[in-house]
Amino acid sequence: MYRLLIGKKAAKFLTKLNPKSYRIVSNAINKLSNLHEAKNLDIKILKGKFKNMARLRVGSRRILFTIDEMKKEIRIWIIEDRGDIY
Repeated sequence: MYRLLIGKKAAKFLTKLNPKSYRIVSNAINKLSNLHEAKNLDIKILKGKFKNMARLRVGSRRILFTIDEMKKEIRIWIIEDRGDIY
């Protein structure tokens, strides 16, 4: 099980969501804590500008995060709508 750390920019985005969207995104984030056992998560390792990061697709939103295997931490850096993030 991984410890989840949410960055300032990601936390700010979460506060702006309506309750239904917040619930959907937070459920996806909670599934990340059990990354190796999680099923049906659309995760992709990124290249280019966001090298060394992974993204989780949740509908039209993207969650960018890094994984630290040594510390067993997942740090969520950015949560944005698809068109605003890339």
